[in-house]
Amino acid sequence: MSTNRKSITIALSCYILWGVLPVYWNLLSAVNPIIILCCRIIFAFLFMFCVLMVTGRLQVFFDTIKDKKTMYYLVPAAFLISFNWGLYIWAVNNGRVLDSSLGYYMNPLIAFLLGVLLFREKYLKLQLVAVALAFTGVIISLIAFGSFPIIAICLALSFAIYGVLKKKAQADPAASIAVESLIITPFALIFSIVFMRDSIVTLSITDILLLVGGGALTAIPLVLYARAVIDIPFIIVGFFQYISPSLALIYGLLSGETPSTSQIISFIFIGLGLLVFSIALILRHKDIAVTQKTQQEQK
Repeated sequence: MSTNRKSITIALSCYILWGVLPVYWNLLSAVNPIIILCCRIIFAFLFMFCVLMVTGRLQVFFDTIKDKKTMYYLVPAAFLISFNWGLYIWAVNNGRVLDSSLGYYMNPLIAFLLGVLLFREKYLKLQLVAVALAFTGVIISLIAFGSFPIIAICLALSFAIYGVLKKKAQADPAASIAVESLIITPFALIFSIVFMRDSIVTLSITDILLLVGGGALTAIPLVLYARAVIDIPFIIVGFFQYISPSLALIYGLLSGETPSTSQIISFIFIGLGLLVFSIALILRHKDIAVTQKTQQEQK
């Protein structure tokens, strides 16, 4: 129970950090999104490598690279998360925060299905009700779009599949993020030097400092996510995903984006779903606590 509680706290911290990241990336709105993506990858790797070196855990990093079974999952995971980062940054910097928010609202539904189908995770009937409410909200948003929401779909699918790969890899959280960043770093370096050289020269000192800091802000929540996804059911990890887009939604509204009536209705359904799911989690933990207490008394 204590481990589970700790992992849930870690997952919540991860999603809160992701939820406030749009504010940070918007400070770089004048910078080419591709440069932001490349720098995000490069500095994330440098940050994680330094963390592993300072903590004396570089051997774990090298052992992860040598493990073919683990790398089988981490290589595609690295490309998927890079795609997700790039699309998300582009959406935020082009006034499409609500679009990206919809994508991450869809992710928990996909995570729920994957958790049940791939990992055979059990769920409560109340959780099913919560998912149905959230699904209704997403359907309303999809209908309101009037066209295929390609950005939202790509964000949702890429991150959900990334989560599956991370869960299957069962790798050390910090080392796995360092390895993923390492896999993509050569591509980021080459692309930056060959295609973005002129744009990089025009960066201000403030831009450079923000890009360097973006590496840490990229790596830290990913490490937290990798830690959480190993210990708690994928269904729960996925549903906590509603925290990030909710915070992004608030930021989008504060930035001047105006939600339509259908979006407001859909967000209400999603909020109700999150509330019901939270109640289900509380009831589940109470049942587990009662069962454990009964077992201890019998002993």
